Amino acid sequence: MNPQPDYRIYPSLLDKFNDYRNIDAVSEKPWNEGKSPSELEAEIERGLLDTINRVPFESEAAERGTCFNNLVDAGIAGRVDILANATDRYGKPQVRIGHTSRLGTPYTFDFPEHIVREFVDYFRGAASQVFCSGTLETQYGVVELYGYIDELIQDTVFDIKTTKSYEFGKYRTAWQKHVYPYCLDQMGCHIRGFEYTVTDFRNTYQEWYDFHYDNTRQLLKEHCERFIEFIESRREQITDKKIFNQQ
Repeated sequence: MNPQPDYRIYPSLLDKFNDYRNIDAVSEKPWNEGKSPSELEAEIERGLLDTINRVPFESEAAERGTCFNNLVDAGIAGRVDILANATDRYGKPQVRIGHTSRLGTPYTFDFPEHIVREFVDYFRGAASQVFCSGTLETQYGVVELYGYIDELIQDTVFDIKTTKSYEFGKYRTAWQKHVYPYCLDQMGCHIRGFEYTVTDFRNTYQEWYDFHYDNTRQLLKEHCERFIEFIESRREQITDKKIFNQQ
């Protein structure tokens, strides 16, 4: 019988904690210009704690990405026909679709028809939104890692990303490429690698990462142990106890 986990962690938390651990790199981002190191650290820590506590938050950019992902999944499953029903200011065909956030905010987004079709064709036959989970032994106890995979095709995991601008290696520090293959391996699925499939709605890009179980396990162990030290030192500030496997 598998032991009950002491902690439950998903990749976005590891990403935000990675920013916290690498303040110098984050400070170089153009949107952080003018912020002092202490101001930036406090801002990132507050955002991380808000995410742990599941404080409601939304942004138009994130909702746009979610809407695009949902549209691609619906196209793969044949639930919708990808047909242009609008045009942009240059007369290029767009797929216009309504979207409501989890907070109930209504949005309307336009996506280039050729980009939507490209993604639907690329992922034809994929299993979408696949839940995975696995356990990781640490010096502080057992961690359950979990999350939903955007697309799974045979021995490859895919995550769809949308962005305003792209440069190669943009997602090299992201943790989905470790967590999802690691979990699937424990579930009996041999995984060869992970691809971030990215669009800026002008072009598409691929970032490929080979998966090596032992290397990933070591990386996850070190990062999760530092993260556990962080949350234990701030336990009184954490109101949502799911991360401690408490309801």
